[in-house]
Amino acid sequence: MKKILFLLLIPFSISAQLVSADFVVINEGMDSSYHDLEKIWSVYHMESIKKGEKVAWSVWKRTPREGDNEKAADYVIFNQFSSKDQHDKMMNSFDMKKATSIMKNGLKGKMSSSKINKTLNKNIKKEVRNYTLQPVDAIPLMGGDIKVGDKMNFATMIQKDENYEEYESKVWKPVFQNEALRGNFKWWALTRIVDRNDKAYKPPTHLVWNIGVENAQDFLPVSDFIDQEMRDLRDSYREMGNTQELTLVYTSNN
Repeated sequence: MKKILFLLLIPFSISAQLVSADFVVINEGMDSSYHDLEKIWSVYHMESIKKGEKVAWSVWKRTPREGDNEKAADYVIFNQFSSKDQHDKMMNSFDMKKATSIMKNGLKGKMSSSKINKTLNKNIKKEVRNYTLQPVDAIPLMGGDIKVGDKMNFATMIQKDENYEEYESKVWKPVFQNEALRGNFKWWALTRIVDRNDKAYKPPTHLVWNIGVENAQDFLPVSDFIDQEMRDLRDSYREMGNTQELTLVYTSNN
């Protein structure tokens, strides 16, 4: 059941799901501690999914890029919800004491309570930029399930035209769909940013995602004049940020 609910691994319901995306900047020298932290939190996330409070969780590591600034995200955490109501209920009812108790119970005999407290209280994260994402459009996942170690690309978009979403769906979605059928991509999706915290960057309005394959072929040449004209209009519809690469590190989709 859980495999059909994970936004970033498989086709998803366009109208019924919401995703909380945390772009995490960690303090220098804290990478190992961050992994310890996520392993502890994974106990809580799995229990939360089991209780029906959300439907999936995953952590992805961002590949550093030349020219990254000091606030470039090191990791991206996704929590997926079946609806806005489920999202809001969990966010409004979250209790750190209860969460800590769940983690300690789940790690009993595996990790001491003092080590859990020490890790949870350590100053590991420098900044967290949160975005709430609403799925807009996507193609089905092709070529098998996603596993730890697989990579995904994303790019921020700034909408410049009221018909931007329609443009992505009618012009670029078919391109990626055709390339996926050729074995060049596994997945593509468009998400809209519907909320963000104070730390989050303000200009982006959307995020576009794709999962590629190794040794992909070149895109098929465009033979249709109108299609080429529409592709060339992309800069009038949106401003695209640099493409970023993520690698899956932890997931509830085991």
